[in-house]
Amino acid sequence: MRRVLWALALLFSCKAPSPLDTPDVLQPSPQASAEPAPIATPLVASLSPEGGPPPTPMRGDVALQAEFATGKELTGFTIGAVVRLPDAPAVPSGPTIAAAAIDVMRKQNEPRFTIDLTPSRMRMQLASNGFLLARDAELRSRVDRYGHLFFTPDVASYRVLAPGGLRAFFGERRADVSPLSPGDVTIHGDGPQRLGYHTRRAEVTSRAGKGVFEIAKVPELGDGGALLVRALLDLMNVAPQVMVVGPDELPLHVELRWSTRGAVFFDVTSVTKRADLSALALAVPPNTAAFTTGPISAVAGEVRVEPKELSAIHTGPIDLGPQAASVTAGPLTLANPHDTPRFAWVDGAPVAWVAAEGRIELASLPRGRYQVEWRSFLDDAADPAKMLTVPVLAPASADAGTH
Repeated sequence: MRRVLWALALLFSCKAPSPLDTPDVLQPSPQASAEPAPIATPLVASLSPEGGPPPTPMRGDVALQAEFATGKELTGFTIGAVVRLPDAPAVPSGPTIAAAAIDVMRKQNEPRFTIDLTPSRMRMQLASNGFLLARDAELRSRVDRYGHLFFTPDVASYRVLAPGGLRAFFGERRADVSPLSPGDVTIHGDGPQRLGYHTRRAEVTSRAGKGVFEIAKVPELGDGGALLVRALLDLMNVAPQVMVVGPDELPLHVELRWSTRGAVFFDVTSVTKRADLSALALAVPPNTAAFTTGPISAVAGEVRVEPKELSAIHTGPIDLGPQAASVTAGPLTLANPHDTPRFAWVDGAPVAWVAAEGRIELASLPRGRYQVEWRSFLDDAADPAKMLTVPVLAPASADAGTH
């Protein structure tokens, strides 16, 4: 009997490490070669194999202790990623519609990321003009802290985004924290092959919506993929403790469908192994960056295309009758009547975003009729398309936001 009891005690004392355990900042994850545990229900991160505490949530009003990174180069991965709207505004048909030019504008204004991942760090750089935030700004994260740091493009200052802060930050330019839900995780077997990797599928549901993750095994990635998943879960208002990936796993395709309306797809477009990642570029935070709080600087909005691109939406002016016969081009005022920022899509091209109750002007549009549609960044809010005339022929059509 004593032998049986001893064997049972030995069995229950063996504990598999958690995928959210925290390796040293400059060292590969000790779990890099471990197999992921089965996913069934949301789990809270346990103590690390070294006996350390679980990740600590960041606070928006408290600076993090600076990391004095050396010039050491780290091994990791650089991935390219893009955010797409599966139900993007359609390009209208017509003899003057320049579909090829509109397609170029759509692609250049897709939200794109360049993401550096190591076993314990993540750096997400905004690599296009497709955001409400400045191009080349950065989001950085580390495995031993829940939440993220957001850096200005010059990396001179950063603000702390506590868990639950990414949805309002990316969607509305506000550093507000939303309540988090535990989320429910289920497995759906094998997924399609992507970028030469076999994938498995996992589904996460929350009050905000549903996320479908297609996950690949990427050797030597460690817990870097878990950091990316935390950011995506934050857009769903799901707690970062919810485990969707194991060590050495990376989501290659994620579909986030909202409870209100709409969806966004996150697609990894490239995966490149690196041995020259800068430790300073992955410091969270570096000692050279100043901590800041408060709201983001208010602006009325930003035009995301050049004037020559805007004038190329149509191949030329169209006949609008004798009232506009002498005018070949004119401005279009975009007025956002909502209390949140919106992107303005003109003939299917995302040409600008406008702040809440703000307005900006598009100049030198060829004379004609244009389809204008308002969408939120996360596509969880939208207005029906409206046809507007340039130049303005009547006071009632003066603003693209008039209802």
